[in-house]
Amino acid sequence: MPRFGRIMIAATLPLAVGAQALVAQVAGIPVYYNPRGGAGISVAANLGFQSSDAGDAKAVAVGGGIGAGPAYFTATVGQINPDSAGLDNEMTYGGTVSFKVFGGGLLPVSVAAQAGVGVVKFGNSTRTNVPVGVAVGLNLPLFPLKPWIAPRVAFQSATNVPTGVGTATKTETETRFGVTAGADFNLLLGLGLHAAVDFQPKKGTNPSATVVGVGAHFNFRVPMM
Repeated sequence: MPRFGRIMIAATLPLAVGAQALVAQVAGIPVYYNPRGGAGISVAANLGFQSSDAGDAKAVAVGGGIGAGPAYFTATVGQINPDSAGLDNEMTYGGTVSFKVFGGGLLPVSVAAQAGVGVVKFGNSTRTNVPVGVAVGLNLPLFPLKPWIAPRVAFQSATNVPTGVGTATKTETETRFGVTAGADFNLLLGLGLHAAVDFQPKKGTNPSATVVGVGAHFNFRVPMM
């Protein structure tokens, strides 16, 4: 019974510090959370679509996860195309660790803490995003749809490498809040589908941003929950 949140990078708080708000830890993909823990190995593929305020970008990503009991670790690589920013397609990378602190078994509610890191480079700017949050998941017996919601805080930085002689490297940092709501639909034999909506409110000159994501996951071993 894989949870796509544990498969994927929690990937998606806004990476931008400044005018371009690129939402995602793995840029352009919603921050997926794993509120349920579980053992096994999983893989997933994701698509992400950002709002125009967030750069009107599209992203694709693939990832894998491995877990034992309450702990789960993921790694993801993706590519983002920020259409409205006039930038080239860029690779983005990330990883997460989550730990279930409550629930499982016959309990219908699970709670887990999760932290992640994501990196993407646009031109001379390298952007790093570190989201930390808590996810609450609903796990009704014999019901294949598993919804969850996860508020978070992200610690973000943008480092601009100098292009001229005598120009100093400049790093800007910012803290942003956000929330993701999602659900996965688990089919037979370890295959499942998932979707999520990620929202980050406006802060200062940075606009609000929304990312919608869909994807599929496969678990090579069904853990006991």
